[in-house]
Amino acid sequence: MYADNGKQSHHRRAIEFLAEESQVPVNEVAQLYENARAKLEAGARITSYLGIFAIRNVRRMLLQR
Repeated sequence: MYADNGKQSHHRRAIEFLAEESQVPVNEVAQLYENARAKLEAGARITSYLGIFAIRNVRRMLLQR
C-alpha cells in the first residue's frame, strides 16, 4: 500500500475518522479512499498532498449519500 509506516498510519487514522464521522464501515471507507487516491495519483506529478485531497473527496462522497 504505502511504503512509509508513518504515512500508512496517517492514512489509516484518516480512514477510521471518516468512517466514524459518516457512520459507514471502515472497509467501505477504505475502498473509497483507495479509489480516490488512485485517481488522483494517475495524473499527479507531485504526490505529497494526495492524501489530503483524497480525504476531501471521500468526505464529499459520503456526505452526498
